[in-house]
Amino acid sequence: MKKNIIIAITAILALLLCACGAKQEGFNQDDLGLEVGGETYYLRTDSAPLIAVLGDGYEYSEMVSCVYDGQDKTFAYPGLTVNTVPVDGKDIIEMLTLTDGTYATLRGCRVGDSREDVIAAYGEEYFDDGYINYTLTNDPADIQAERIQFEMSGDTVSTIYIYSPSY
Repeated sequence: MKKNIIIAITAILALLLCACGAKQEGFNQDDLGLEVGGETYYLRTDSAPLIAVLGDGYEYSEMVSCVYDGQDKTFAYPGLTVNTVPVDGKDIIEMLTLTDGTYATLRGCRVGDSREDVIAAYGEEYFDDGYINYTLTNDPADIQAERIQFEMSGDTVSTIYIYSPSY
């Protein structure tokens, strides 16, 4: 009886360790967002719910959109800037810029992390054009591919851009 219990416990522990060690492979559409307050907000979605959760503590600017009808808007919070574009009467999230360690990518990378931390989280499939780029196509020539860009200062992440080009 004790032997069966020990075998069962060992099997359960092995399964738990395997589950904890499971790692999401390959950069994909599910990486293009930000978790705030237990909710995830993705690029190319209405910014109103995210702005509501973040609150009124932002610096605001706008300018005539060069791509869409209406105003491109910027909501700059401490540690996070939300850039939007006007689409179908809504302000759609085009870019999330993380400027300090307050916020993390959906895979847990933050400003202040090392290059090795980024590669451990996102893998070896990236290109470096002055930024570490993970894109949906992994093609440096595809300037329209949605992406996460890690700006580095030496070997340390200084800014993170989660970006969906409008052009």
